[in-house]
Amino acid sequence: VTLRPSDRVSLAIEPSWQQGTDPRQYVTSVDGGSRTYGTRYVFAFVDRTTISTKLRVNYTFTPDLTLEGYGEPFVASGRYSRHGELEAAGSADLREYGTDGTSVAIDADGVRTVTDGADAFTLDNRDFHVLSFRSNVVMRWEWAPGSTFFLVWQQSRRTSEAYRDDVRFRELFETTRGAGDNFLSVKISYW
Repeated sequence: VTLRPSDRVSLAIEPSWQQGTDPRQYVTSVDGGSRTYGTRYVFAFVDRTTISTKLRVNYTFTPDLTLEGYGEPFVASGRYSRHGELEAAGSADLREYGTDGTSVAIDADGVRTVTDGADAFTLDNRDFHVLSFRSNVVMRWEWAPGSTFFLVWQQSRRTSEAYRDDVRFRELFETTRGAGDNFLSVKISYW
């Protein structure tokens, strides 16, 4: 949605929501196993949800002096399940853990212990819940034809938590609370 309330101001908002399941997400490799040359290549399903909104504000003081702002709050969550390894070298089929003579135990932190005959190994919990906010503000001043001064402030914030629930729309308003970096840049071109 783009709005132009006056000749000097334009506002734009572009919301986005995605939800889906990736059936073959690479997780890690573990030494051992005889099916793929001594290494277990572990994959899993990942159920993920992403919500973001792009916000733009442009203000024109004069044709030679403008201020542009951009912000993008972003939240995403993902939960891994149905871990397994390649069934054989060159195969696209997965041998899902918990079947075919294997067992899986999941502790309170989500760490999986897989037992395959005499072998046992652990898989870290990779479930995620991420909040991010990126923004920049650009002031542009053309003091003479072809000669321009730019002042740019950029901010990037991010926080990551252990998986809890799927992300919610209201969390977009919490993205500015994370730790982040600020950058200030100046560019001058003279013609």
